[in-house]
This record gives sequence, structure tokens and C-alpha cells, in this order.
Amino acid sequence: MLGKMNLYKLIFKIIFIIFIVFSLFFKENLSLYAKKISDKKIPNIIIIMLNGVRNIESIEDPTHQYIPNLWNKMRREGVLYTNLVNLNSEFHVPAADAVITGKNYPFYRRINTPSIFQYIRKKYALPANRLWSIGNWYYNDRVYEADDYSKDTYPSQMSMPQLKLSAELESVLTKQETMFIEFFKEFRRLEIIKSLYFYIHWDSMDEVYYRVFKRVIEKFKPKFIFYMPMATDSAHYGTFSRYTLALKHNDERIFEIWQMINRDPFYKDNTYLVVCPDHGRNLYYRHHNENTYNNPSSVWMYIYGPDIKKGVIVDRIVHHIDIFSTLAYIMDIETEASEGRILQDCFRKNAFSDS
Repeated sequence: MLGKMNLYKLIFKIIFIIFIVFSLFFKENLSLYAKKISDKKIPNIIIIMLNGVRNIESIEDPTHQYIPNLWNKMRREGVLYTNLVNLNSEFHVPAADAVITGKNYPFYRRINTPSIFQYIRKKYALPANRLWSIGNWYYNDRVYEADDYSKDTYPSQMSMPQLKLSAELESVLTKQETMFIEFFKEFRRLEIIKSLYFYIHWDSMDEVYYRVFKRVIEKFKPKFIFYMPMATDSAHYGTFSRYTLALKHNDERIFEIWQMINRDPFYKDNTYLVVCPDHGRNLYYRHHNENTYNNPSSVWMYIYGPDIKKGVIVDRIVHHIDIFSTLAYIMDIETEASEGRILQDCFRKNAFSDS
């Protein structure tokens, strides 16, 4: 009898071990399958923020010679807001911060709220290389850190001014691209050109940023990208033709991105594209408005994607923080109290009413 009991125990242990092994196997594969399905259901978002582009050279120019693709082709396929107004100082950083955090922070104020990158990564458990910040002015660690939103929720990045290259990013760049970035980092250390390096090489840096953007799209298939080309900010250098040429180049690259969205099976029918300037400039185009706090400039914002109306122009005042709230709605994420409002009038009625 004792022998039979030991035999039964042995058989039970073997069955139990087999059950555990199979459970782990199926659990792993089911989780991978679920992740694959959920990845398809998560919308893709690409934000492109232009530096210091005035309406007079863009949407208010009767010829639209510097944004022919945005105006003549893309405008018909999305919604154009013509009155995007800064709620804070007219400068690059506050506008970018407003879009990323949903709050209006004064210039150079320490940020104490999570970024949209962190909200998305936390909810969907995405690795850093599925969310990118390319060309942004300042470090992405200017965000709130706590137990729930720490550095492990930051995105991947290659931003000004540090131009750091992760090993993962460096592995997908060409040797020429890597060498140019290293050269630029070394060159900007020279005291004699510190006051000028922001402008004299930004046309070249824009080309590198765009190449990085394309490599990242190809290799990592990001779900969320914040992309900030900077060459139009060379207006500070005093050459109007250089500023408008940079704007035209941006228009061409944005159109290429728009075509990629409609061609790539991963992005087609599941991607929202947002294009907006951070701020305008004064009448002489070189500098920021003299009274930026009490008289902020009006710029514009374009949004395209599934469930977005087509060929609509909206003239009411909207703000950069509204972009954050709208993207949070699209990504179905719960955020801390945002100061912005969802841009309901960009959605088709049936799409928004389902929420």
C-alpha cells in the first residue's frame, strides 16, 4: 500500500510539473499574442513642431509658395486650425512643454508633471524605442519623477542640446551620419562660435534629424514621435531667403512623412499626424515679438488621421495645451488635470459620440 501511495505521489508530481511547464508556455505565448493584438489597436501619433514660422509666410500667404504640399494636398485630407495661440511666453520651449504636458509652464520653469510619453509608456508597457523625441530643444527629463513616473518611462531621444546617441540608435545610423553628429558636438564646444552654432549649422542638422526620423520609423516602428525640425529658426541669423527655404524643405519632408503614413501597412489607417509651429515672429521676421506675454502670436495647427474630418478649416482660438488633451483622448489615457480641452470639432461626430 505504501508503495502504491509513493507511486501516486510521484505520478501527481510529474503531472503537476507538466501542467506548470505547459501553463508557462501558453501564458508566454498568449501574452505575446495579446501584445501583438493590442499593439495594432494602439493608435500611432506623429507630432511635427516647426520653429518660429509666421502665418504671413505660410497659411496667410496667397500663393502658399513655401508650403505648397501642406496647403494644396494635405489640407484637403484633414482639419486646419488657423488661430493657434500661445498662452505663455512666445518661445519654443513653453510651446513644446504645453503639447507634451498639457500645462502652461513659464520659460525655464521646472516641470512637475508627467509627459505624454510617460503616460503612454505606463499604460501600454511600451519599451523606450517605441516612443521618440527627435530634435526637441531640451532634455526630456524635465518632467515629474515619482514612483509611478520615473526615468523608466522616458522615451528614446536625440534632442538639442546634448545630441546623445544611444547604442541602439547608433546601430541604425550610417557611419557618415554618426561622424557628422560627433563633429557637430565637438564644434559647438569651441568658444568662438558658441553664440552662433545654433544658427550656422541648423540646415545641416535638420537633414540629420530627418535621417534619424526615417531610420527610427524603419527600424523601431514607433507608436509616438515628437519631431521638431529647427532650420527655420535660422531666421535669427538675418537671411530671409534661408528662413523661407528651410520652410519649403520642411513642407517637402512633412509631405514625405504624410505619404509614408498612407503607404506603410503599420501606419496606414491607424496614424494621426499633427503639424504646428511653436510661435510666430515679429514684423521683421528675425526675432520674437517684443511683447510676447501680453500679445502672443497666432499660428496654426493641422491634424490628419482616422476619424478626423477632411478639408475643414476652423478659425476659432485654440491652444497648444489643447493638442495634449486631444492626443490623450486619442490614445485613451488617463492624465493628471490638464489645462487644455479636447478639440472635438476635428473629429467626425460619430467617432466622438462613441466615447
